[in-house]
Amino acid sequence: MNTFHKTILLGFIALSLAACATGKNAFDKGDYETALDRSVNRLQANPNNKKAQGVLIDGYRVASEFHLKRVQQFNKGGDTFMWEGIYNEYAKLNRYYQDIQRCPSCMDLVAPREYIAEQREAGERAAAVQLALGTDALAINTIETGRQAFGHFERALRYSNNIQGIDSLLSQARQVATVRVLIEPIPIHSRNLELTNEYFENKMFEYLDRYSQDRFVRFLTMSESEQQEIQPDHILSMGFDDFVLGQAKIVTKIVELKRDSVVVGQYKDNSGVEHDVFGTVKAEFTSNAKTLFSAGVLNFEIRDAYTDKVLTNRKIRSEDIWRHEWASFNGDERALNKDEIQQSKRKELPPPSPQTLFISFIDRVYEQVEGNVRQFYQNTKF
Repeated sequence: MNTFHKTILLGFIALSLAACATGKNAFDKGDYETALDRSVNRLQANPNNKKAQGVLIDGYRVASEFHLKRVQQFNKGGDTFMWEGIYNEYAKLNRYYQDIQRCPSCMDLVAPREYIAEQREAGERAAAVQLALGTDALAINTIETGRQAFGHFERALRYSNNIQGIDSLLSQARQVATVRVLIEPIPIHSRNLELTNEYFENKMFEYLDRYSQDRFVRFLTMSESEQQEIQPDHILSMGFDDFVLGQAKIVTKIVELKRDSVVVGQYKDNSGVEHDVFGTVKAEFTSNAKTLFSAGVLNFEIRDAYTDKVLTNRKIRSEDIWRHEWASFNGDERALNKDEIQQSKRKELPPPSPQTLFISFIDRVYEQVEGNVRQFYQNTKF
């Protein structure tokens, strides 16, 4: 490429970048907010930039006319949510005003107008509409309408933070919208072992308390439901269809080990010089591996508290294996490698208690229970 063409190309790129920096492209596309923002930034850096000056002057005039016309259209339309549209149009005009205010040279080019009072009035009217819709929904007093009411009250706060009694209304709506889930105690059928579910229940409720913080769901113990006289909407029951705990298996292996070329002694030659005597060493190595196998199937079920209809049912299968290895040997230790020597130093350990095995097994079950709760109540977030 010759110098002439390079110059033309570089000039074209420079013009394109300048147009982009001044907001001309955005203005031509009707993106007034971006156009004004770029022109203001350019004029802050270079107050004499003619292109940016032109974009600012034309952009603010056209943008103001556009948004004010939109306000008129909303007023004529009479839609239920017209005030939200009007609020947003005035908000954009006020954003232009604030942007131009931070640029002294821009103030010499245009005289931006502030619409704070108009935006506030539109916000109050928009909030009043949402408040009325929320109040009507709350009066129907169902879980679904309670959630609708909560959404209306939250949207009202977006447009006005001066709503009397809004905290109380939000609290009422959340109470109506919340699904109350009774967690039934988990029965354990074991004639020979004394086991307790306290660990599992404590861990489960700790998770459920965190999970329900920002959701329309509350989990209750049996005592909470009875003491506070709360009627549940759902009943979550869990029970082991079957489980085996600590089924033992011991595998013992005996192998003969030997190693050649091992120094087994010394001798002196006729000159009195000592020499190593090499030979083969042997040992009988006995390795032991004990496993305690625990497994079970937990029936996870959620029912409608009023109709007893099953809403979801899952068979949660899980297993856990406790394993310990140790070894011993007879013979020459030098026949063993490093791992075998280390293993031979370990002694047989007594098995964990049934409760310890049960807790280890329950940990694996708990992870799946948590996942099923998340899946079923995933649409309760507000």
